[in-house]
Amino acid sequence: MSIMGIMARSLDIDLTGATASIEKEMANAPRRIVKISVHVNVPRVFEDDHQRKLETAAHACPVHNILNVDAPISFSWGPS
Repeated sequence: MSIMGIMARSLDIDLTGATASIEKEMANAPRRIVKISVHVNVPRVFEDDHQRKLETAAHACPVHNILNVDAPISFSWGPS
């Protein structure tokens, strides 16, 4: 969300109300996280170019990139 916020600021758009939910999937032997799923909900719809740039920013997140697990990020745009 922080990286998306930086991108939003550079595009002069408002992400107020955006949220992220995170789920982890555990494995045993050895006990470890095998998957982290992130779902980003943005309660507004933006121009296609802006949405693409925001999604690209989320996927470029340094924390996301250092995780050594499957970590998909999904998005929903518009009112829930």
